[in-house]
Amino acid sequence: MRHSHVSIIGAGLGGLCLAQGLKQAGIAFDVYERDPAAASRSQGYRIRVDAEGQDALSRCLPANLYELFQQSCRASRSVQFLDCDLEHTEGRPARSWRTSTVGSDAQPKAPDLSANRQTLREILLCGVEDRVHFGNTFRCFEVVGEDEVRVQFDDGEALTSTLLVGADGVNSVVRGQLVPAAEPVDTGAVCIYGKSAATTALREFVGTTLLTGTSVIFADGFTVILDPMLFPEPLPIIAARLAPVCRLNPVDDYVYWAFIGPRASFGISVTELPDQIRLSTLIESIVHRWHARLRMLFAHWDANTLAMVPVRSSSPEIAKWRPGPVTLLGDAIHAMSPAGGVGANTALRDAAALAAAASIGPDLRQAVTRYEIAMRKWAATAIRASDDGARSLFHATTTHDT
Repeated sequence: MRHSHVSIIGAGLGGLCLAQGLKQAGIAFDVYERDPAAASRSQGYRIRVDAEGQDALSRCLPANLYELFQQSCRASRSVQFLDCDLEHTEGRPARSWRTSTVGSDAQPKAPDLSANRQTLREILLCGVEDRVHFGNTFRCFEVVGEDEVRVQFDDGEALTSTLLVGADGVNSVVRGQLVPAAEPVDTGAVCIYGKSAATTALREFVGTTLLTGTSVIFADGFTVILDPMLFPEPLPIIAARLAPVCRLNPVDDYVYWAFIGPRASFGISVTELPDQIRLSTLIESIVHRWHARLRMLFAHWDANTLAMVPVRSSSPEIAKWRPGPVTLLGDAIHAMSPAGGVGANTALRDAAALAAAASIGPDLRQAVTRYEIAMRKWAATAIRASDDGARSLFHATTTHDT
């Protein structure tokens, strides 16, 4: 195993978590990312990390980096359900959300943590930067015998590895070649997300109601999730104390928000990909009659942070492929609705499991096969939980309902 080499396509959370786990295990690896830099495009803001995700990170990260991750997060300890007039209403969180320290089995459980996505990515990059290659676009692979795979890139470069891992997201090029029939489907829903600066003026006007925990706003056929990201201490100072070699960029306090629902609820056609101007106009038209505190919140948004992504989902019957030196993790094989808050956590779980499997015994192929069998089971559960979350939030009918 000490002579194995793993090529990871994609430097998202799952790919970088795998890289950290392989480093801990002493297995050679390289990560290849088509983006020119880690922060070259927006990939979201607040991310909810549940007990499974926290466990995966604890197994892959060195102790000081894991503590840095914990200290950089906000604990998600409460959820309130409101209407557009900020009146409390009936509702329930997705069953995958955990806001209590006690699970359904009455055993102590870690509460979910809200992390700034880019900060988590910076932590995952720490210590592996020299093995992460930006600006490298994967083209295709060729299996060579039973134990090697030749990886080719758009610039003509090529290399041979003992394992290729597609961690390249919902539009995975690796998956497109390995198992093309597994392409996720469009659910008909979209997620429009952004953030508002938590300025002193905003805090004074909005008050504590919307700034102490997660708020779920039920609207007409869709839902808005609000989550304050208020940092008690500057992130660079926390990093200097716990992991001086890890440079974290400062992050100002903000309120993360996401509109989630069927396209029709927003008046967006199936073929439409609204730009930021169109999204700004759309949100302004939606909230102009809402409670004044909500209007103030959205008046403080940064229009440059606005983005919309179609919600795509894989089938719970996770595709199978011929065992060999190529495998997949995360959205590359099991994309799911963000409504359940478990997509990124499942990718982290994949990464930790694959790193652990690869570090045990001399037969890498058998290790990968064991990982794939286990991954398909928990990924199917996660996709169903995400479908359940969608029904909880906006009563949507998903492609997996029976």
